[in-house]
Amino acid sequence: MEKSKDNIIEELLFNFEVTSKDVISHDGPVFPNVFPDIDRKTAKWIDQQLDWEDAVSFAFLMVEKVDIALKLSRAIEQHQRNIFQDDGNEIGIVQVINLSAEKNSAISWQIRVYQALFLLEHKKMLYELGIDDEEAQQRFQGGNHIKAERRLLFKLCQDLEMKDQAMVGQLMKTQLGSIPPLLMMESLFLHLMSVRNTESLCNFVMDCLKDMNRADLVNTFSHDKCGKATCEIHMKQDDTDDEIYEQGAGLCVIINQKIFNAEASDPHAIRLDDRLGTDRDRDELEVTFTLFGAECLIYNDLTHRELQDKLEQAALKANNPKYFWVAVCVLSHGRRLNGVDEILGVNGIGMDRKKIISMFADASKCPNLQKKPKLFFFQACRGVENTATCQENTATTCQENIASDSAVHCVGGWPAISDYMVASATIEDFVSFRSTVEGSFFIRHLCKVFQEHGHEKTLADLMIIVNSKVAGHRQDFPSQPEYTSTMSKKFMFKRTRQSTVNGVEKMAKNGLFNLLQNQFIAERVSMAV
Repeated sequence: MEKSKDNIIEELLFNFEVTSKDVISHDGPVFPNVFPDIDRKTAKWIDQQLDWEDAVSFAFLMVEKVDIALKLSRAIEQHQRNIFQDDGNEIGIVQVINLSAEKNSAISWQIRVYQALFLLEHKKMLYELGIDDEEAQQRFQGGNHIKAERRLLFKLCQDLEMKDQAMVGQLMKTQLGSIPPLLMMESLFLHLMSVRNTESLCNFVMDCLKDMNRADLVNTFSHDKCGKATCEIHMKQDDTDDEIYEQGAGLCVIINQKIFNAEASDPHAIRLDDRLGTDRDRDELEVTFTLFGAECLIYNDLTHRELQDKLEQAALKANNPKYFWVAVCVLSHGRRLNGVDEILGVNGIGMDRKKIISMFADASKCPNLQKKPKLFFFQACRGVENTATCQENTATTCQENIASDSAVHCVGGWPAISDYMVASATIEDFVSFRSTVEGSFFIRHLCKVFQEHGHEKTLADLMIIVNSKVAGHRQDFPSQPEYTSTMSKKFMFKRTRQSTVNGVEKMAKNGLFNLLQNQFIAERVSMAV
């Protein structure tokens, strides 16, 4: 029975001028048998779960010989089913790979199957095969079982919108003269690799992305790896993997919103409690960034109009070659109104958080900040609009949602909006917590970690520590900060002798003030009793 099945598969492959030995070659090294074995029954079950588009992607990822992968992909596209014959023999791509692996005594093909399923986001299938999501993430997120070039191109296929795919096809047709009527981007890339030197593939892709004005994809594609030592695009990236942004003095902008009074004339204005304890956050942030040589601009209690005006002024000041980085810290109430995350002015009217980021991060507005770190720290509610329930005396939230539906344009061959990090006091739709005396959990730990390690650890490492400390701070008030980054290099703050002296002086001054303030409050409380 098994032999007849083998013969059927061989005959099917022969129709495409392919033999089973062509599909998967002998491979290695031997990996520990930590995952369930994929036998013929399992291979058939996997095939039954894959639709034809997934089957094309699977062939693209798994079959290393370009001409064989292309023939199999075209056959699947022709039937638009994960099947190579319609006469009752339900034979799919995984069964073909399974037989080929047996014929070639292949070893590591099974772990590649699992990584392919992971890349195709078949988490439920992996779970049913005995691999939970956490284990899959650890094993396959950065795994190199599948060729780097195929993983890179597959990720690009996933990121391209339909109109982008059509444009790539048209550019490919312009370069090659004609292309076969293929349905999927993976098949088009296989065709390109079959007729052109694969060494020029990355250059072609980069030219396409630039012609499409997709600077976001240019950035992503150029910072991934294709695995080819001679690739002009990715060889440059390999040389700069350990680069660090140039260090020097920066500019820190602190917006501190404490006393709130809703603007009666505006129906969108909401009544909010005063943010007691926020002055402590403001002072700690000033100390922290002074330690790293920053010039600090501090603005207190701004309406939404004043907020925009002051931020525009600060952005103009930041657009100066003398600054090596900029940090924008916003301490306020926040809300999500009609899907837009807003920072609230003290008059209860909001300003779109993305506008704040764009003022500094967009190179068309601040060209002197291009390719320099722009850091944003938001301590504000970001729950769905729920009027006065978004009170930061028990909760505050920070946001980092920078995704945009539109393409990112280029300035000087580099994404116009790039090299920024957005840190939030909590994950989306949740609140964070603030002590009315000690300040917010997030800012308190952020400042402490930065003050202790900011000059010796990278920014990414610092934020991981902050996330961990806030998450474990108070189990009765659970919080989970988050951050996103488009930074293209590592970033470390620079602490000089003078900046340390300046920071310590401010720290001592603030400490004395807080001590006297606490003594004053204690005395008044005792007198009242």
